[in-house]
Parts: sequence; C-alpha cells; structure tokens
Amino acid sequence: MSAPADSARSRREEGRRELAELRNEFATVRVALDERGNGPRLLVTDLESGAEILLSPLELASLCLASGEDRVNWLRVGHYRDERP
Repeated sequence: MSAPADSARSRREEGRRELAELRNEFATVRVALDERGNGPRLLVTDLESGAEILLSPLELASLCLASGEDRVNWLRVGHYRDERP
C-alpha cells in the first residue's frame, strides 16, 4: 500500500543527490546537489523549519566574495534580527 508514496518520493528525488548533513548547536542543514534545473545547484534545507534554498554557482561565488560584515548581517534572523553591534 506504500508503493504510490514510494514512487512519488523517488520521482521527487530523481536528479537530486544528498551530499551532507551539517549540524552544530545552532542549526542542522542538509546539503544536496540538484541537477533538475538548467544547471547544477546546491539545495540547502534547514531541517528545523523545512525551509529550502537553491544556490546557483553565481550565488555561491558571491558568498565567497562577501565581507565579514555581510556575513554577520546574514545571521540577524529571528530573535536576533533587531540586534546591532
């Protein structure tokens, strides 16, 4: 009786390969390679909320070029959004 659910899941995951699950005391995310679009992208899933983001090579390169201040500002989410240094 679980065959339809299993086949739906395999269709959804076709073209997607899990690479890693990263965890620390603040967050747990799953990183996968998604090749279902026009080109390969990284799919990052926040395992607490279920939120997902697809990152293209251009977006990943821009992360590498971001300043330390940029990265600190990215951490201003949830309860920390209004805190300023």
